[in-house]
Amino acid sequence: MNNAYIGRTVSETPFQLELLAAKTRQAIVCEFSKECRLGSDTGNDVQITGDGVLPRHAKIFVSEDSALFIAAIDDAPITVNGALADKPLMLNNGDWLLFGSTPFQIKFQSSQAADDVLSGDDTSAGVTLTGKSVLTIGRLPQCDITIPSPLVSREHAKLTRESTGWVIEDCGSTNGTFVNAVRISGKQPVLANDWLSFAAFDYRFDGNAIIPSNQDGQVKIEVYRLTKEVKESSGQTKRLLDSLSFAIHPGEFVGIFGTSGSGKSTLLDALNGRRPATSGDILYNEIDLYGAFDLFRAAIGYVPQQDIVHRKIVMQHALKFTAKLRLPPDTSDFEMDENVLKVLEKVGLAEKAGLAVDTPTPLSGGQLKRVSLAVELVANPNVLFLDEVTSGLDAGTDKKMMQLFRSLAEDKKTVVCVTHTLENIDTCHLVLLLHQGRLVFYGPPQAVIGYFGIDRLSDVYELLESRSASYWADKYRASNFHDTYVEKRLKLSEQRDNKDVLKSNTRPTNNKWLQSWRQTKTLMSRYCELILSDRKNLLILILQAPLIALIVSLVFEMDDQIALRAAKQSQILFIMVLSAIWFGCLNSARELVKELPIYIRERSVNLGLGPYIVSKLIPLSLLCFVQCFLLLGVIALSISVPGDLIQRFLILFASGMAATTMGLCVSAFVNSNDKAVATVPILLIPQVILSGAVVNLEGAGLWIAKTTMISYWSFDAMKLTLGEEIRAVKDFTGTTVVSIAGSTGSDLAAIAGLGLFFLIATAIGLKLKDTKK
Repeated sequence: MNNAYIGRTVSETPFQLELLAAKTRQAIVCEFSKECRLGSDTGNDVQITGDGVLPRHAKIFVSEDSALFIAAIDDAPITVNGALADKPLMLNNGDWLLFGSTPFQIKFQSSQAADDVLSGDDTSAGVTLTGKSVLTIGRLPQCDITIPSPLVSREHAKLTRESTGWVIEDCGSTNGTFVNAVRISGKQPVLANDWLSFAAFDYRFDGNAIIPSNQDGQVKIEVYRLTKEVKESSGQTKRLLDSLSFAIHPGEFVGIFGTSGSGKSTLLDALNGRRPATSGDILYNEIDLYGAFDLFRAAIGYVPQQDIVHRKIVMQHALKFTAKLRLPPDTSDFEMDENVLKVLEKVGLAEKAGLAVDTPTPLSGGQLKRVSLAVELVANPNVLFLDEVTSGLDAGTDKKMMQLFRSLAEDKKTVVCVTHTLENIDTCHLVLLLHQGRLVFYGPPQAVIGYFGIDRLSDVYELLESRSASYWADKYRASNFHDTYVEKRLKLSEQRDNKDVLKSNTRPTNNKWLQSWRQTKTLMSRYCELILSDRKNLLILILQAPLIALIVSLVFEMDDQIALRAAKQSQILFIMVLSAIWFGCLNSARELVKELPIYIRERSVNLGLGPYIVSKLIPLSLLCFVQCFLLLGVIALSISVPGDLIQRFLILFASGMAATTMGLCVSAFVNSNDKAVATVPILLIPQVILSGAVVNLEGAGLWIAKTTMISYWSFDAMKLTLGEEIRAVKDFTGTTVVSIAGSTGSDLAAIAGLGLFFLIATAIGLKLKDTKK
């Protein structure tokens, strides 16, 4: 194979190929110009031996464009970086090859690389700072460094030369500018060998130039001795994950599967930062994830088991609302619309862009999952986590979904998927198998059957249960697969390994109020569209007010006797108060819990607690306003109850809004719609009993009413709107028929105080959801 090549062009230069045996690290070297055959037979160009290696196993050949490919001979088993070579696959320097069950690493000098060297085309040179005083970084083509990603603002940051040296300044970007993994606020001096990150795109400053390190925003995940422990109700500590170590490279699609309760979702949530591990390290591009989570927050996509999209909203609108929440505010509507349509086309739903998710012909299970996936892809994340998103799908749909995930990985995204379905797991590049929180296999899916000696992949669950987790973990650590797919892949770059990375989650407060207002406006628009999309339900909510008013007008007739008239007017006002409280509580009791998965997901990205609550309160206040107006208006037209109507309306509206916050409080603390509905009567019935209208309250009952009941203060305030003549009436015992406890001002203050209390409790309940996510 030592062909002479004097006088050839660079593209005719033979490849210098080196195969490194994973176990012994022994190198097998050869040179060839067109084709090289490999196998255990001595007649091959390269002789390789090992478990599963056939006499004539594979051939490596050069394509017309001087790329290197590998192909199996007579369907011999070969995988390249975990991908089954059922057709010729292109090779890259450093790829891992599996012949049967024997791993090798391939190294070579390609013709293209030689061409680059001869032409002097060195892309690592970056952008020089010589002769410049200002250098801009952003999404616009006019910037000195252009990063065409939706995560990057149009003008994201700028470097300025000052008398003391170069300083970097963030230009109000959404996803931040970072120096050595710490988000900056204001101007920050930069020194030679500092790492600059814009969203998840890395560059190195060497004093004379900005050198790209990760122009594509790719994310490599390295996990070292990851352990997760929790305390059980008995007080004992349970270990959910036990010292896991592995690496996931950009462009890899990794499937996580294992026995029931093995820690699959726990591992996924530890990897994406939602539920951090107890000990161990997770590095994203050699930076501590937990210590610099804000750096990668925008680059992480997560699709949970539950749908994370509102079903009543048009698909295109739902994705655009997400884009407005996550993308930089300088992203134009045209850019967002274009991005949304591209994402819908990528997931195969472009033809349904103008339809609501819950259309008259509901979407299939696979289509629903694709909508949730599209919601995440609209922000173009660099790493994507999928938690059992194919659960419950038929085999055909599962295959399409897995192929879709594989195609996303081919876009150089890091894709990690927890799955129970094993029929199409060979779509993954690598699979990670857990048993009782231990790593018992990490490698190509095609190698699982041979490694465990089973007939079908599904048999692995029963086999694992036959022995302890420590046995399987120890066996894997002693295998070639562990050496190849764990030890050899867990290497830090020397440049960053020697650099201290500051651990900080500090987020700058620049434009905080402006960002909160944008979020509030976007969330409010989405909520209003959601309310208006279900017109029948909205109509029912609005019509119940005049309906109750009509019933009241039918049952009550004013009596000539003043004592009876005073009693009836008091009863009418009491019914109005209870109705307003009823409206407010029912309007809001399910509004938070029904979109809990969406809230948790958006909260983990950038959603503010204040904007979220305000975005609910304002539309609900408009609904409450209409209900109270109709209730009071119809009753005023039907029955003569003299008094100040404006004052009555203000009291009713205040009562309804306080009850709205009470309903939101319920919704914030429960975790299902059913529990919210079941809780409402528990809150409303005491409003009747402790209002002071049913019985005269004394002692503890009076104290409870004053401190917790909206109806007590609302009813008292409403009675103050009656005429002096009515309020002065006494019954035959000499007791005032319409008893008054306070003044209008004090009553309204008490109502407002209760509303504020429930509002604060709502915020606390939502905050607790953050800790449980």
